[in-house]
Amino acid sequence: MGSARGPSLVRLRTILKRQANPSWGSDYEPSIRAVREEAPKFSHAFRLSAAKVQGRDIHLLSEQESFAAYLGLYHPNVVGLQEQRALMPDMRPHPLHSFPGIIGGGLSPLKGMIDVAERLGYLNVLPRVWVPDAEYEGGRRELVFPYVGDLLWAIRSDSGRVYCVNWTVKDSEIAFKRPLKPERLALVRNQHPTGVLPRHEMEHTYYGNAGIRTIFLAADSINEDVRSNLRHLFGHHRLIVELPLDEQEELLTRFRHCLDTGAPPSDLIARLTGAGKYSEEDCKNILFQGIWFRKLRVDLFRPILINRPLRPETKDVLVKYGDWFSESPC
Repeated sequence: MGSARGPSLVRLRTILKRQANPSWGSDYEPSIRAVREEAPKFSHAFRLSAAKVQGRDIHLLSEQESFAAYLGLYHPNVVGLQEQRALMPDMRPHPLHSFPGIIGGGLSPLKGMIDVAERLGYLNVLPRVWVPDAEYEGGRRELVFPYVGDLLWAIRSDSGRVYCVNWTVKDSEIAFKRPLKPERLALVRNQHPTGVLPRHEMEHTYYGNAGIRTIFLAADSINEDVRSNLRHLFGHHRLIVELPLDEQEELLTRFRHCLDTGAPPSDLIARLTGAGKYSEEDCKNILFQGIWFRKLRVDLFRPILINRPLRPETKDVLVKYGDWFSESPC
């Protein structure tokens, strides 16, 4: 059996089975799962459970992908995610053809990576595997092995129309342009070259033909405090609070008063828990969920510390990074 990480017939069959008709529901199967047997050997894989993606885990293969995922999941207009989606060699329907409520007849198809590579002059770049076939000379034939993308978002516009944006994520901008080192080039000679630029040019064209914009997202361009805050808030965003909704709203109002007056939230939490009315866990969850769901507009570009005054929002994260969610360049 071939390696679960490198191109192999075993992996090809797995990807084709999982990605035969990708859905946006709980039965979505990523090409690569964030498990030891499948994730890249030196990656830091993550599995996230998000309120917006019900019934399944989100599989991420790097810390950089997780930074981008927290930002995407924070956006209220994001309504779906297909992570680790295969860029198939042959023509496939537009990704939204399976989105609930979408009529797929007017959507442009994905033409396939072979078509893209032929037009761009990169056909020799595509990775391949050999499969047994008695009808071919030598008893085997060559098949193109699909590349795998990072984050494909479904976003509902303010007018109600749903569209996709594709994010391909690296640690820094230079990583999209990094040349192949000579010693690495020697290892892949007579195989598919792994130069970064052709692969991403093909991905850009692959989705662009279907009217889907691709963003080359450098994770280090997301503010460090924003990354840290969103990761922390995400950890609380779907925890159950055992309080009636009217009491939760009352607590949110009191936390807004803390925000307006500069009182540290921990002072209010200490008074409430000291009186025996609320648990510390419920108080913290209501506070952090209020920030995550944008009911408390707190500055995410500074560390959120409950024993320090919360700073009112002066710069909206979704405005700062709004172009990444746009159907066309802003």
